[in-house]
Amino acid sequence: MTAPLRPMNLGEILDRTFQIYRARFLVFVGIAAIPAVVMMVIELANIFWWRLYLNDTEKIIFRLTFGDLFTMLAYYHVSLFLHLMVWPCFAQIASRTQLGEESASHPKFRPSAARWRGWILMTISLWATTLLVPELLGVTLMAGFGYLVSEVLHLDFRFLDKALPLSFEFAIFVIILIVGAYLLLAVPAWTLENLSVRAALRRSLTLSRGSRARIIFVRVVAPVLAWILDYLLILLPFLLFAVALRGFGGRMFFLRHRLAFNMVADTVVAALIGPIFPIALTLFYYDQRIRKEGFDIERMMDAAGLNTTATLPAGDGAMANAGAQEGQA
Repeated sequence: MTAPLRPMNLGEILDRTFQIYRARFLVFVGIAAIPAVVMMVIELANIFWWRLYLNDTEKIIFRLTFGDLFTMLAYYHVSLFLHLMVWPCFAQIASRTQLGEESASHPKFRPSAARWRGWILMTISLWATTLLVPELLGVTLMAGFGYLVSEVLHLDFRFLDKALPLSFEFAIFVIILIVGAYLLLAVPAWTLENLSVRAALRRSLTLSRGSRARIIFVRVVAPVLAWILDYLLILLPFLLFAVALRGFGGRMFFLRHRLAFNMVADTVVAALIGPIFPIALTLFYYDQRIRKEGFDIERMMDAAGLNTTATLPAGDGAMANAGAQEGQA
C-alpha cells in the first residue's frame, strides 16, 4: 500500500484516501465506532432515563423549543468532541500506511496515548475554535440583528422568522468550514511531529496555506456521503418490512420502530464515514509538506543514509529540491 511521495491533486488525494481506508477497513471502522456507539448510548439514556426536554413544547425562538435547541446543539457538540478525540489515531494509522512503516494488522497508538494531556487539550482547542466560537459569534450577531429590527427600527419581526435563522445557520456553517481549513492540519502535525498544541496550531496555519479550498471540499463531501448512506440505510428496512409484512402492516411496523432504525443507521454511518476526512487530512498534511518543504526529497535522502537537515542549510535544501524537480522534468 506504500505509494510514491509526490504532490497530489484533489482527485488523487481522494483516490488515495479510499485506498488507505480499504487497506485497513476494520481498524478504521472499529475506531470510528467508539464515538458512534457512545453517542447512541447517550441518546438512549436520554430517551429512556434522563428525558431532558423531550416533552418541551414551548417555543422560545424561531419556532424552536428549548428541547429542540438542546438536542441539536448538545448532541452535535458532544458528537464532534468525541470524534475529534479519535482523529490522532486515524492520522497515525494513515501516516504509517502511506509511508509503509507498519503492517495493517498491528496498529500502535502508544506515541499518542503517552501524550494524553496534550491529546485532550488538542481536542478541546479544536472543538472550541472550529465550532464553539463561530456558533457563539453567529448567535450573538443573530440576536443583535433581531434586536435592531424589532426594538430599534420597530419593524415586524415575524417576516424574518424563517429567513433569519436559515441565513445565520448558513453563515455559521461557512465560518466553521473556513476556520477548520486553517486549523485542522494541527491534528496530523501534533500527532506525527510531537509538537505542543500551540505549535501544532501555528504549524497548521502555515501548512494549510494554498490547500484550504481543497480541505473544505473534502470536509463537505464526507457529510454528503453520510447523508446519502443514512437515507439508504433507513429506506432499506422500510422496503424490506413493507414487502415481508405485506404493505401497510410492514409500513406500520417500521414507523413504530423508526427511532430504533434511525439510531442504528446513524451509528453505522458514523462508523463507516467517520474515517474518511481524517485520512484525507493526513494526506493533505503530507502533500503540503512535500510542496513547501521537500519532504519527499528528505525521505529519499534518509533512505539513502543521508541527513538532509544536518548537511544542507534551508536555502541549499530548497535549491536541491528545485534541481531534483528540474531533473525529473
